[in-house]
Amino acid sequence: MKFNNRGDDNSVYRLLSLLQTKLPYPVKELKRIRKQVYLVITDYNWLILKEFPSYKKLKIQEAFTNSLHYEGFQATYRFFSFDQDPIIIDNCIYGCIEYIPGSLKPFSYGEKESRQEALVLLGQYYECTEKLVDAYQYVLPHFDIYEKWTERSKQFKANLPVAAPFIKKNLLQELTSWMDWTLYQLEKEKANMANEKKVILHGDVAHHNFIRGLNGHLYLIDFDLISIGPRSMDYLQFANRILPVIGWSHSQLQKMNLLQPFLHERSFLIGLAFPTDILREWNRLIRQNKMENDLAREHVVELTEQQFSKRRKFVYKMMKLTD
Repeated sequence: MKFNNRGDDNSVYRLLSLLQTKLPYPVKELKRIRKQVYLVITDYNWLILKEFPSYKKLKIQEAFTNSLHYEGFQATYRFFSFDQDPIIIDNCIYGCIEYIPGSLKPFSYGEKESRQEALVLLGQYYECTEKLVDAYQYVLPHFDIYEKWTERSKQFKANLPVAAPFIKKNLLQELTSWMDWTLYQLEKEKANMANEKKVILHGDVAHHNFIRGLNGHLYLIDFDLISIGPRSMDYLQFANRILPVIGWSHSQLQKMNLLQPFLHERSFLIGLAFPTDILREWNRLIRQNKMENDLAREHVVELTEQQFSKRRKFVYKMMKLTD
């Protein structure tokens, strides 16, 4: 029995000891993957040990992934359920998740075929979760993009005394104008968005939440941000994630069959103009007190400035299409 650790040795030793009493087979090795996420290696199988904010959130995700499998969506993991008390160390609650062996070539939005495959998988996920909305409507939060982006905008503006010296003045003026325009227009669309058919949204369709398995199949993981809302909200986030990859090309978006219906919706086009990635990264940088970290700060500056002329052209096109 051994562990590979980059943190508090005492906590990991106690976690390892507790695992030995909880699991029905001996633990050979415990490896820290990232903060509060471990790989558990046993003679029988491999598991992921992950910390959850509360016991309630752990049980919701256990139930939800079971529901996905029951409704026919197999492209994700299951939880290992304990008959007795959960794994708790230093008031931290952990869940055990089935390990999905990944391909040597990680999934990336950089490949056209991979982007298309991710869209297909999300479509299958929504076909399933549409059936689960009634069961989870009083358990999960209801997603409100206007509220989310209003809060993100307020935080960004509050951070400007710190961030502004590192953002070119003309770029900052344009970013804030796009931000304000989007929120003004979205507020007028709230009634229309409220009438859209609901599903259980994934909430974080970043590339790292798709895993290419050793068997070649694509899997969807990490349900920390699930909520109830129209599927267009996840597709909007997907589009925002891939736009820098496809050079802010509206025509490339139009070629994606599963996105085509949404590219005719005014609220969707409005959302595409919001500089959500830039606001998110500046807010995170300042929240994590990394402004003095030259490498981290320059990464966000580069994110802000790269392809800005292409982004500008795209945003103005979205504004014109929504007139």
